[in-house]
Amino acid sequence: MKTRRGEIWTSRRALWAHLAIAIWVPGCSLACWWQVQVALSGDDLGWVYSVMWPCFAVFGIVFWWHLLHDDPEMIGTRGLRRSQRTAEGHAGAEERRRSEEAIRLAEEQDPELAAYNDYLAELSRQDGARIRPSTRRR
Repeated sequence: MKTRRGEIWTSRRALWAHLAIAIWVPGCSLACWWQVQVALSGDDLGWVYSVMWPCFAVFGIVFWWHLLHDDPEMIGTRGLRRSQRTAEGHAGAEERRRSEEAIRLAEEQDPELAAYNDYLAELSRQDGARIRPSTRRR
């Protein structure tokens, strides 16, 4: 998914991210101010929390930045599927040819392996014929 530079800041996803960060950072700032007030009143644990809230705000800003600049088609499950399709398209035929060649050479050297592979292939054919249409994946 190619986007123009301006769409990074104005897409629907970006607008939701802007709204979230516009609420998150002031909320963290307010919580920090509140914890400073708690700490000044004598609760020493408030100092820890008064440092924690700005860290949360910075984390939110980093998350916001990555949310805007990451391409959803290149990350997560969609990105993995895309890279697998690309790899299959480019190297699939060559890799299959090499794999078949390696199997053929191994079977020439070991007749038991060839017989076992034939046995497994026959089982696979029989299993495919026995599966009822109602139990097949769609």
